[in-house]
Amino acid sequence: MSELSQLIEINRNIEKQNEEIIRLLKKIAGEEEKTRQEEIPSLDEISKIILKDVKTTYDAEPVREEPAVSLPERDSEDFLLGNAHDVGEVCFIEEDDIFKLTVKNNETSVNNLTGDADSIDFNLQEMIANESIKNNQSLEDATVILNKSQSLKLHETLKVCYDEGAKHVYIPMSSVTQLIGAPDALLQALGLKYYRNDDELLEMLFGKVE
Repeated sequence: MSELSQLIEINRNIEKQNEEIIRLLKKIAGEEEKTRQEEIPSLDEISKIILKDVKTTYDAEPVREEPAVSLPERDSEDFLLGNAHDVGEVCFIEEDDIFKLTVKNNETSVNNLTGDADSIDFNLQEMIANESIKNNQSLEDATVILNKSQSLKLHETLKVCYDEGAKHVYIPMSSVTQLIGAPDALLQALGLKYYRNDDELLEMLFGKVE
């Protein structure tokens, strides 16, 4: 039985318990005929009914704890994503390729560090690079910025991030559901941060943007 099935079963039991509690409370209030005083349950007895039913549901199908996942050590000194950023530089991943976008002297260049393909969606990264120049502030070391289209295959992308030394990965909030089941150790190692829109992302990276 899955955790969702367990929750549904618990909810059904609670509904039945509520009906029983209402009946018992009415009995306490004298709305039902009292045949013997000892038949009237106390509030303590009512609470025991609830605890017993909930415990029975959990005991019938205990929740299995997933074993902790250990990640391989990241000890390479040649990480493509683990280096410091200069002002106007932004790294991102697209279709498993690692790119570095640089804005310098009002010119934008996008270099594929791992393959020959060209990036087709880097407007967000270019905006961030320009903001970096405007504030004369570089991004944190080992930072990766992903937009919505670059987060469609998040599991594979995060593996590349981990393998290449990323420590601060920004992803859109709309992609969070893809992280269900991902090892906590991986999420912590990548320092995942979530943004709802471009303005929020800029504020996370550079502080309050005027």
